[in-house]
Amino acid sequence: MDWQPVSLAQNVIYPFRPMNYPLHLIVAAPFFAHALVPELAAQDGDAARVEASEPEPLRLNVSGAVTMALGSNLELALSAVQTEVSRFDELGSWGAFDWVFDATFGRQDAETKAGGFLGGGIDGAVIQSDADSLNLSFTRPLTSGGSFALAFNNRVSDSNSFLQDDPKQYTDNLNLTYSQPLMRGAWSEYATSIQRQSELAYRRQVETERQTRLGVVYQVRLAYWDLVNAIEQRGVAESGVDLGQSRLQQSERRLAAGVGTAVDVIQARVELATRHEAWIQSQHGVAQTMDILRRLIFSGKRADIWETELVPTAGLPDQVSAEGVTVLSESLAMALAERPGLRQRQMDIDVARMRLAQRISERMSGLNLSFSAAAGSVGAQSGTTFEETLDFSYPTYGANLNYSLNLGNRTASYAERSGRASVRAAIIEYDREELQVTAEVRAAQRGVHFAVEQVAATATSLELARRQLEAENARFAQDLSTTFQVLEFQHSLIEAMSNERAARAGFVKALAELDNARGVFPMPGSDS
Repeated sequence: MDWQPVSLAQNVIYPFRPMNYPLHLIVAAPFFAHALVPELAAQDGDAARVEASEPEPLRLNVSGAVTMALGSNLELALSAVQTEVSRFDELGSWGAFDWVFDATFGRQDAETKAGGFLGGGIDGAVIQSDADSLNLSFTRPLTSGGSFALAFNNRVSDSNSFLQDDPKQYTDNLNLTYSQPLMRGAWSEYATSIQRQSELAYRRQVETERQTRLGVVYQVRLAYWDLVNAIEQRGVAESGVDLGQSRLQQSERRLAAGVGTAVDVIQARVELATRHEAWIQSQHGVAQTMDILRRLIFSGKRADIWETELVPTAGLPDQVSAEGVTVLSESLAMALAERPGLRQRQMDIDVARMRLAQRISERMSGLNLSFSAAAGSVGAQSGTTFEETLDFSYPTYGANLNYSLNLGNRTASYAERSGRASVRAAIIEYDREELQVTAEVRAAQRGVHFAVEQVAATATSLELARRQLEAENARFAQDLSTTFQVLEFQHSLIEAMSNERAARAGFVKALAELDNARGVFPMPGSDS
């Protein structure tokens, strides 16, 4: 099918192309008015004819079918979206080390009964106070496992207590803190383990998408050659029907001439009916394989898509050879390096080792080092206290070393053992996948060489079956054979033709199987 729409505007405005675009529209308006009506009428008529007729056949080769599948296959589209999701998750995981801002504003009103000294010598005195507070903090988790924090606190209080010289009092505090674990949860190997696991999860999904892409290409190649083979088998069935029809006509002529028997005619009719049944089955096979290929290269449920006839332009190869096929050792090395499944298993091992490192760290004792620097000021004037705080007029410096130990620590201990077992399990999974890949490559490599030999054998059988039928026809012409024997040799010829077509289709499918086993995409022109 050709999808090449012709632009009406381009055809109409083309003589005025040197003009400016606004002038194009002004000058071309009369042409549009004159040309648009018949054009639309013609399009409506064409649309009606298209709806009334069947969809045009779609001619395509293997590369074209693969290209269409890669652009519209729903499984591949879903895998691509999942890769995008995994990528966003991986990028978002590094947000754990972003700055965190926190702000808190508070107000407090209080009345306190104070007697004796606190009440200024007045029994039943009530101290009234109110306070406004503002807390601001910036915190930054570090990839070393520690954190840095900057906090500022402002408090404004008003009280009628005689202990407070000024009714309104301003308090400012500034704190800088750096903390760093030295044992449990220390350093970037632990602090960034989640992010590195997310990165591996993204890379694993990339390999999953590649595996899906390889699977789609492999399925399309098999479906394409299955369709070609089904069409060839239909041609063989048609040849069988033609042979049966000619044999029936010959038997009827012999019966009419008095040199044949009714049994010969009945045998020929039975054989013709059997071959017609085989032709019907071959028609069904073509329809089935065509639907399989449609499902791979199309998306949607529109009737025009599913009714489109697919016409393969690439035929079965006349000559087959295994000369261009790599040797087994090269195929194995390629598969071990390229197979997505092996790459995924290797990433599973890396993830298991990261989790084990986490659990080893969590089993350790806690030893945390922290440094702090603080400054504060209290006064009756807000500007003065703020400046004194920022200038560190009254600083306080501190350093702390904290040690903690979980007695028993069974949870962390068994978690570490579980992590070590998980690493061993991941390694075993890799070895099992490697063994499976090795077996698949050997089988695929052997299948190519077997297919070459099978094509040669079936070609020889086909040639001998032709000669045998020719000889039997010659014997029948001299009344040295019977209709039954001729029909038997025709059946042998039809079977040999079917086997020869199937063997050639098996060769190109074996090449697709080998590419899939090695985990590589086909070379351009390899299926031509």
